[in-house]
Amino acid sequence: MEKQNKKTTKIIIVILLLIILGLVVYVFVNNKHQNPNKFINVDNSATSTKNVNFDPLNFTYTLEDEKVTLVNGISTTDIVPGSVEKLETTVFEKPAVGDLNSDQKNDSALLLVQDSGGTGLFYYLVAVVSDVGVVKNTNSIFIGDRIDPVGISIENGKIKLSYVDRNMGDPMTSEPTVKTTKTFEVRNNVLTEVK
Repeated sequence: MEKQNKKTTKIIIVILLLIILGLVVYVFVNNKHQNPNKFINVDNSATSTKNVNFDPLNFTYTLEDEKVTLVNGISTTDIVPGSVEKLETTVFEKPAVGDLNSDQKNDSALLLVQDSGGTGLFYYLVAVVSDVGVVKNTNSIFIGDRIDPVGISIENGKIKLSYVDRNMGDPMTSEPTVKTTKTFEVRNNVLTEVK
């Protein structure tokens, strides 16, 4: 009987140790792999975050003096409060990633498209820069209405944007035919075109 009690006690101790070990591993793995895109300490007045694991598809940008908050790369707001007409802002393809301020950290450049349900599709370029552990967005630059974007990249610290546009004076109903490539850079958190 005593042998059986000792055996039962050993089995219970082993089971308890396995449960404790399992809990320790579970807590360690969950803390290590917690959602890397979750924002910490977002300051929307400055549109910045202190989180190093930054996701440009979930951030607040300023277009034409209006704040636009993307969630998974999309923002939908009422054009007029309570209206059925919506203003939709989306990211063209995917953000370009690279270093824009020579700090050896990844920054992002995005082409945002606004659609109010009418004939216009308005394209804006924005950048998001890591600056001393804080991620900030820049001003936006209006690129055009109903252009045909080709691609966006970050090369040698500059943003390259390729698209097809219309000739000056062409009606908006005509197809874009003019291949255009523009280069932009960020200086002191200001996005400007490089001439």
